[in-house]
Amino acid sequence: MIYFDYAATTPLSTSALNIYKDINTKYYYNSESLHAGGDIAKDIHKNCESALNNYFTDNFTVITASSGSHANEIAIQNYLHQTNKRTVVLSRYEHPSVLAALYPYEDIDYYFIPEHKDGTLNLIALSNYIDEHYNEIALITVQHVNSETGYILPVEKIGHIAAQYHIPFHVDCVQSAAKLNIPTHIMTSLSISGHKFFGPKGVGALFIRDDALRIRNPYLHHEQAMRNGTVDIGALAAMTTALTEYPDTDLYLMKQKMMSQLSRDSFHPIIFNEQAPHIIPLLCRQEGQVIMQKLSQKHILISTGTACGHGTMHSKALESLIMQQGYSIHQFIRISISPLTTDDDINALICALNEME
Repeated sequence: MIYFDYAATTPLSTSALNIYKDINTKYYYNSESLHAGGDIAKDIHKNCESALNNYFTDNFTVITASSGSHANEIAIQNYLHQTNKRTVVLSRYEHPSVLAALYPYEDIDYYFIPEHKDGTLNLIALSNYIDEHYNEIALITVQHVNSETGYILPVEKIGHIAAQYHIPFHVDCVQSAAKLNIPTHIMTSLSISGHKFFGPKGVGALFIRDDALRIRNPYLHHEQAMRNGTVDIGALAAMTTALTEYPDTDLYLMKQKMMSQLSRDSFHPIIFNEQAPHIIPLLCRQEGQVIMQKLSQKHILISTGTACGHGTMHSKALESLIMQQGYSIHQFIRISISPLTTDDDINALICALNEME
């Protein structure tokens, strides 16, 4: 298979796999156990937390989660607990996990940050809204990188606005971790997911300021009373290894090479001034599902959207942007690359796509 869906998931790196196997066969103890084995597991846990904080050159409380989606859920529940403020500010680009976490709160009002015609967020409108309603806002939550288009949201500017009004600011960094510099200093919390950067599936993390933690349930006994369930120390260590050892590859150069070879008659790229290097969103003459299936028959794998939306659920912001460009959402495909992508892979994909003119 020739793989171009790295924004959906990545293979486990050799070093991460070795760490995972080593810990889960030799040091498989429960980190909450009170015996010597538990102490060993607890030490590994603490060392991982320290390494993760060192990676981000910051000092967060680290909550191990089962995924990036789970980390988003923990964060949102944390901020909406024990507050009378019932407005959440977010973008229309958000991952389905954010909307799912908000769904049970029937009394919540939403303010969706408006977009300009080019799809970028209107920060003047945001600033004006917050200036008038800051006493009502419980949380601002946005993606750092949109998983569909690679659009890098202006989190640093949003974070400064949030800080000015002392509003908690959560950032979904699932697509940016390991690939971009993350301005953690302006974030109250952030989420990551191991399988997006050659770590294992089933593990993610929430990084949260200690003074932002609120105990939600006295019967939760793991991870600062923020979740139930025994932490997979091996998975946490493997994720930590994968993040800290992520290859330093110029994906922007690889992306530019691919874009320069695509037929512009048949494929129209969605371009932002600030865009992640690993995601290439395209609008096509044919339906995206048709192109995806034709490529799949050639053992070339792409997607038509975020995997967590089954490839068919798209953000409202993307739908609006595509309509403004004269296309249908059904004409959208997403190509995503990684340091494992080779020149031969790119040549095979370009050849197959250009044959579809």
